[in-house]
Amino acid sequence: MRTPPEVLPRRVELRGGVSVLLREAAAPPARRVLLVHPANMQAASWTRVLGRLPADWSCAAVDLPGHGHSARRESYDLATWTASCRHVLDELGWPAAHGVGASVGAAVLAALAAADPGRLASLTTVGGACRPASDAESAEFLAELERLGAPGLLRAIVAGEAGLTPEQAAEAVAHTVPQAGRAQVAAIWRAAAASAALDHADRITCPVLAVVGEHDQGCPVADSAELARRTGGRLAVLAGQGHLPFYGAADEVADLVRAHVTGR
Repeated sequence: MRTPPEVLPRRVELRGGVSVLLREAAAPPARRVLLVHPANMQAASWTRVLGRLPADWSCAAVDLPGHGHSARRESYDLATWTASCRHVLDELGWPAAHGVGASVGAAVLAALAAADPGRLASLTTVGGACRPASDAESAEFLAELERLGAPGLLRAIVAGEAGLTPEQAAEAVAHTVPQAGRAQVAAIWRAAAASAALDHADRITCPVLAVVGEHDQGCPVADSAELARRTGGRLAVLAGQGHLPFYGAADEVADLVRAHVTGR
C-alpha cells in the first residue's frame, strides 16, 4: 500500500548542518525509523521505500555529512557519520529508533548499535557493505574517478547494477551526490572503503535483518549471511537484485522492514 501524499516526507534542516527528510506520523502510537543511504547518494534514495512503509510510522532519512543537503567537509570517517545519526535522533527527540541502512549506511548504523545499544530497537541492513574495500579496489575506484569524472563514474556504477529498470536507474543517478567534484567523491569513498558492518557485529544486541540482492557485487550474499550469523539475525536474499534493491525491489524491501520492525 502506498503512503498517502499528505504524509510524504518534508525536508528539515537540523542544527550542525545536517539535513533530513522527515515524515511524522499523524497520530500515536508511532514507530520511529531512521534510514541511512549509501556512500555518494542521499536521503532521497529511500523515497520508494518510504512511500511503502505504514503511514502511522515516523520516518527520518538522513543526508550524511558530504551528501545531499548536509554540510560538506574536507574529509569523512565512520565516526563522523555515526555521530551525525546520533545527533539526528537527539534533535528529533527520539530516544531510540529502528535503523535501516544501505551499503555504508549499514556500517554507520551497525557502529551506532554497537556503541549505544539503546539507540536502535532493531537494525536492517540492505547490501550492508560488510567488509572494507581492498587497496586494489580503492585504487581502481580512484583511477576510474580520475578517468570518468564524478558524474560519469557514478552513472557508470548505477548502469552496471542488476535488477533496475531504466526509470529506476535514472532515479538512482539523480540521487547521487549533486554536482559532486572528484575531491568530494574521493573523500567519501575513502571513508566508506574503510567502513565495515562486520567490525561491529559481535557487539550488536538488537534484532538484525540482513537484506541483500543475489547479484550484489559490493556486498556479496556470503558477507550478509555472516553478519546475520554473527548477530543471531536473519538473512533475506532478493532474487534478481544487485546493490540497489531499494529502487529495484522497493515493495519487497518495505515489506521486509515492516515485518522486522513489528516482529512478524
